[in-house]
Amino acid sequence: MNRTLQKTTLLCFILLITLFVNGCRKNFSATAEHKASYGWEMYELKDYLKSKEWFFNSVQTDDKWKDGYNGLGWSYAKLLEMDSLDTDNIGSIRTFHRGLLQPKDPWNSTDVQLEILAGLTFAYHAKGNNKEAVKFGNALIDSTLIGLNPSRWHSWAFSHDSTLNYLDLRITLASSYYALAEFDSTQVHLKVILDSLGSSTKLISDYKSLLGRQMVAQQLDSLQKVLQK
Repeated sequence: MNRTLQKTTLLCFILLITLFVNGCRKNFSATAEHKASYGWEMYELKDYLKSKEWFFNSVQTDDKWKDGYNGLGWSYAKLLEMDSLDTDNIGSIRTFHRGLLQPKDPWNSTDVQLEILAGLTFAYHAKGNNKEAVKFGNALIDSTLIGLNPSRWHSWAFSHDSTLNYLDLRITLASSYYALAEFDSTQVHLKVILDSLGSSTKLISDYKSLLGRQMVAQQLDSLQKVLQK
């Protein structure tokens, strides 16, 4: 009799646990953070169509989730969708701008604001809008300043691709300043890159002659290739 009672009690216990687990599963709903996290997994696997879909779902779930806009902007950029007037497929630039307006998540250790500023710098540069590229690139650099005399900056790197970092930002700014014919600023960024790389390459400072400017353009191209490796 006791054994029968024990078996019945055990079966009831197992049934209750099963009902509880199933109930939890049914009540579980993925948050914007969960969807963005999976979006980053897809992004790091270079599946940008899927990452775009998950980040889009993230901001649809919570239109204040800053990292959702961040990931969506980077996914658009990887798909070369920099800007669009399509309300459902707005492109990288407008997505990043929407992300800038959203509040910071106090529990997120990643500085999402900096990643959005970097995204805007690269996206505007890709679109050929060098003035805006300079604007947002400088905003990021100003945000990472940690000391003066001499000036020192935090070594920013993209949290989802560490090969993309402050040197890529600097070469982008150097190229944008060159396109704007602001050669003093071009030289400043090229010097930071060469110093950071510990390069023995001589910094070209002749911007007055056509030959000199051509040599600077070649140096920009050469450093870009080095940083892409």
